[in-house]
Amino acid sequence: MKEEIHIYGAGITGLFLAYHHVKRGDSVTLYEENKTLGGVIATKKVKEGLVEQAANGILLTKDIKTMLDDIGLKTLFPKKASKRRYFFINKNLSQFPISLFAGTKLLYSIFLKKLKFYPNLNFEDWGNITFGSSVTKNIIEPALGGIYGTRLNELQAETVFSKWDGSGTSTIFKEIKKNKMKTYGTVSFPNGMGDLVSHLIAYLSPKIKIQTGVSLSSISEIEKQKGSVRICISLKKLTPILGNLLNPEEKPNLLTISTVTRFGETRLTKKPCFGVLFGKGEGIRALGVLCNSDLFEGRVTGHLHSETWIYPKLDGITTDKEMESIVETDREVITKNREKAKAIYKTTWEGVFPAYDRNLFLCNQKLDEIEANWKKQGLDIQFFGNYRKGIGLRSIFETTMP
Repeated sequence: MKEEIHIYGAGITGLFLAYHHVKRGDSVTLYEENKTLGGVIATKKVKEGLVEQAANGILLTKDIKTMLDDIGLKTLFPKKASKRRYFFINKNLSQFPISLFAGTKLLYSIFLKKLKFYPNLNFEDWGNITFGSSVTKNIIEPALGGIYGTRLNELQAETVFSKWDGSGTSTIFKEIKKNKMKTYGTVSFPNGMGDLVSHLIAYLSPKIKIQTGVSLSSISEIEKQKGSVRICISLKKLTPILGNLLNPEEKPNLLTISTVTRFGETRLTKKPCFGVLFGKGEGIRALGVLCNSDLFEGRVTGHLHSETWIYPKLDGITTDKEMESIVETDREVITKNREKAKAIYKTTWEGVFPAYDRNLFLCNQKLDEIEANWKKQGLDIQFFGNYRKGIGLRSIFETTMP
């Protein structure tokens, strides 16, 4: 049955949601306060190549492939060399940065140990109990830092793995198997991730109503809307609207993340690779670095090399020049050589990404409660976004599926 759907927020979440409802045959109106759509997902073309403003790729599944075919977007698969990934541990690059003993303990933790979440522990403390300190420090800390934009002591396992049963009756392997969906690897597009936004907009524009310059101001405004309402605005914008509905411990912590894309004449590592992940206490302020020109074709012009460095909020850094100096200093620790960059482009997002901590877990519980109360009143209003069921584009796509 055809429904009337009102979607507030035309970032990538709102665009995905609009796509799903169009495929279902619903009547969709998409509202966005800015003049442009797509939110943080965008690609800037500069003379040196492409600069991604946020995500560099999306994990391809059967459903995502169907969408890409529908919107007429050709996928770009990564180069073979991108399978090589490095951890920077104990001041050295390594592809397997733990001992055989620690590796054995990791396998035991995955396949045999009962999975138990502890609400009062941050991810670092939980990881030390679950996997041991070596695995937590040398593998999990670097791997999750670049994805979630912060260190483990500011995350909570129950929030990061919200789909898993952490009651102590299952194992990590069982939970992975239960939630596993076949994937075909990470892909990008000929002109970067901006292609995804532009093709979605071109596909949706003739099929839906799009109103820009429209923003939400209150809960009562949402409740008066006729039809079904989907709220896809960021937590930064949503939290003030919810106001006193959130208790202090339910108010999410928001992160400031900077991406710095550097173009230079030499490769970061001797061999081409996906990138480098950094553990805590290694003398490097970045969370990770992606070697863009080793990942996908068409990222650079000529013979340049491109890297994107990911940083959490750096206190006391106020100018682009200071940020560039940090990148060059971090890079020198790895290469043991100081090379002047050809160009550096910085993007900073303040409060766009939530911290996946205890506050966010409680916030989502409250949002579930609010949705349930609306349902009792006969109102079909739901929240969607990178704070609900997962931070990656694949997770967002899947949670917006009907």
